[in-house]
Order: sequence, then structure tokens, then C-alpha cells
Amino acid sequence: MQPFISYCARLFLLILLAGTAAKAQSPALFAEGNRLYEQQQFSEAAAKYQQLIDSGYLVADLYFNAGNAYYKSNQTGMAVFSFEKALRLQPGDAAIEHNLALANQKVGSNVETLPLLFFERWWLQWQQLHTPAGWANWSIVWCWVLSILIIAYFFFPVPGKKYIRLGLVVSGIILIGYFSMAAWTHSQSFNSSDAIVMHDAVKAKSAPDDGAKDLFELKEGMKVKVLDATSQFGKVQLSDGKTGWVPVNELRRL
Repeated sequence: MQPFISYCARLFLLILLAGTAAKAQSPALFAEGNRLYEQQQFSEAAAKYQQLIDSGYLVADLYFNAGNAYYKSNQTGMAVFSFEKALRLQPGDAAIEHNLALANQKVGSNVETLPLLFFERWWLQWQQLHTPAGWANWSIVWCWVLSILIIAYFFFPVPGKKYIRLGLVVSGIILIGYFSMAAWTHSQSFNSSDAIVMHDAVKAKSAPDDGAKDLFELKEGMKVKVLDATSQFGKVQLSDGKTGWVPVNELRRL
């Protein structure tokens, strides 16, 4: 039995080390982005931050720094998007709210962020415990732990069966929790109904067709709600209730 336990321990350690190695470059990229920002190379700094974001990091400070870099490089749409994401991850933060208000002044829109209830704040903070990729990776780790305990319980005559049985229950509950959060955070990352307009002077149409009548014009950085979508157009609604169709490549969902 001892060789089996030793093998399982080594396997579990290798899984953890693999995850650690995959993230080893993250602090270096973040530090490089900060250095470029201090040197006023704002576009380059934004690219470094975005590289981390695109790799799956869902961290308020990262989005906040990206927003500042985009704002300084006059990429208003991406600045508003980044500040909005940061505020969702860290609701009520005064610095994020202030910078988002500055970015919205560039847009010329009066977008108001409603205060969140205490349980909404708690839920957002819980989501921030890991990135979507982090929740998924730890789901795999706990799946291995559960599998090892199942093998030990049913196929090896080890003492302390009741403790292994308890471990099965606990690791099963944790696995369900991590898997559920992985699915939830992934869904939230890709299925939000809110979106930010990425370019200036975007024409909203009366129908999902390039030849349809122009209804109104959207500015870069405006926040809209996506009510419906086709493969090429999205039906958006403004805060005043106006609706129209715009090309989906002009929008970036929160």
C-alpha cells in the first residue's frame, strides 16, 4: 500500500507544479506592463495587460491598470470596457468608479452604476477567488483527488476506511463546488447582455441589414444592452430605451 500512496502523492504534486509553472510568467508580464506605463508607453502597456487578460486572468487590479493604459492611449472603448470589468470584480471601489466616470465623460454619456446589495458584493468577491481557468484547473485537481480516494477505498485493504469515506464526501462536495464555479464564471465571461461600443460614429439600423434605415448614432465607449443577435448584427438598447441594430464586430460584451 505504501508504494501506491507514494505514487499518488507524487502525482498530486506534479499536477500542482504544472499549474504553478503555467502561471510563472504572469507577475513578469504585469511588472512589464507597469514599467511601460511609467515610461508613458501606454499602448504597449495596454497590450501587456491585455495579454494577461486574454490568458484568463479575472482580476480587478489588472483590468484597472489596463483601463488606465487604454484611456491614456485614447482607446476610449477599451478603457470603458476595462473599468466596467474592474468594477464588476471589485464593486464600490472609489478609484475605479472615478476613472470610469472620467472615461464616460469622454464618451459624453451619463451611464450610472447602480449600487449592489451586500450579497451581490459577496458573490462577486467569491468569483474573484480564482480566474475562470483557475476554477477549471482546480476542478481537475479535485477530480484526481476523488479518483484516488475511490481507488483506495474500493480496491485496497487500508485501515481507517471511515476517514477515507469522509474524504470521499468532502472532496466530492468540493469538486461539485469548483466545477459549478468554473461553469458559472465561464458563462459570465462570454454571455453577458451588456456591451461596450468599440468604435465611433456607429450607425444603429432599423433592421439587421446594411441597407436598413439609420436610426441614431453610437459613440465609442457607450454602454448598451444586447437584446437579440444574429450572426452579423446585434439589437441594442440604450439607457433611454432607444433600440437599433448594429454590427456585432462593433460591440464587446462585458
